[in-house]
Amino acid sequence: MTSQPDAVANTISGLKVLVLEDQSFQRNLLVGVLHHLGITAVESAGDGSAALDALKRTQGEFDVAICDLRMEGMDGIEFIRRAANYSVKSFIVTSAIDTGLLASAEAVLRSYNTRLLGVLPKPVNIDCLKGMLADCKKAKVQEMAAPASAVKVVHTTSEIREGLANNQFIPYFQPKFCLETGMPSGVEMLARWAHPGFGILSPAAFVPAMEEAGLIDALSDSLFSHALTCAREWSQIGCDIGMAINLSPLTLQNTDMPNQIGSLVRRYGIAPGRITIEVTETAVSQNVSGLMESLTRLRMQGFAISVDDFGTGYSSLLQLSEMPFTEIKIDRNFVSGATENRKTTLIAESIVDLAKKLDLHTVAEGVETRAELDFIRKLGCETGQGYFLAKPMNQMDLMKFLASARRPG
Repeated sequence: MTSQPDAVANTISGLKVLVLEDQSFQRNLLVGVLHHLGITAVESAGDGSAALDALKRTQGEFDVAICDLRMEGMDGIEFIRRAANYSVKSFIVTSAIDTGLLASAEAVLRSYNTRLLGVLPKPVNIDCLKGMLADCKKAKVQEMAAPASAVKVVHTTSEIREGLANNQFIPYFQPKFCLETGMPSGVEMLARWAHPGFGILSPAAFVPAMEEAGLIDALSDSLFSHALTCAREWSQIGCDIGMAINLSPLTLQNTDMPNQIGSLVRRYGIAPGRITIEVTETAVSQNVSGLMESLTRLRMQGFAISVDDFGTGYSSLLQLSEMPFTEIKIDRNFVSGATENRKTTLIAESIVDLAKKLDLHTVAEGVETRAELDFIRKLGCETGQGYFLAKPMNQMDLMKFLASARRPG
């Protein structure tokens, strides 16, 4: 341990760290490295029970816990689950298990609403540890600096009704790109609330409340009309690109909806083939009968039908073959994880291969890096979507974007 203290070490010196390691040599080595980095508030334990006792005694006042996964008695996963109850949210894992099992462990830890800062190799790599602790410090600073407006606000039904009446719910659009030409091939419409007090809000802030209040159909009608107006404006500049629209499962359960959508599209003079109706795979597995009728009737009118977030739900292959899908949208978890996880890569390859054999169009969502773009191209996906290619934007910005579209790379 010959490295000198630096700016990063100075920023992490105030962290409180709990070390759980059943091998005394590794435990003492890790504690020594932490002291070398200027972290003096360090407590160590040789087993899970002792570590939990430390959390009880200190009321969970640790910024991060560093623990092994494979230990006798209480293993690391059980410890993290129980430690999360003491408000410890950041963890660093030290373990020499294979990558496939490690990926499963990471998925379990995420389900506990914990922040996994990374996997620390053995023997301890000081620079690697320092980087993870710096991430922990950064997250802590951001949480402390979060303004009061960042606290989740529950919007009342009357407030939502007022927003609908005043046309505060507007469409945003995220471009999708043909991976063969690199040019925009369509957009996905995303609901936003232009709230007078809180600014632009995402669907998570209002869709659940709307579904509970029975207002989701009113939102769909409003956004659909607005989006079709936008599509007509695109045509006027010679850009007849397609548009994907997410519809709530509750909306699609309404058997009058296919006729309403068909009439609306004809009124605006938009060809049904330009519109893709997206429905999540989870909705497919939970609402088969009513959903089947609505999607089939929409497909009969010429609309394209996409199964969104494919690979995250539990729909059967039989349902996939029976539903009138024209497109599979690969969930972002298979895009972001594929470059580092062989199993995820194989699953993504299988999804694309299955789609091709079923003559379904493929869209990869959540493309956020050059490596992910290169991966989905190599995979044979036809369309890509994500922040690396283009962010969601309002109609005015989209018109400018389409007028000066360039290849994303």
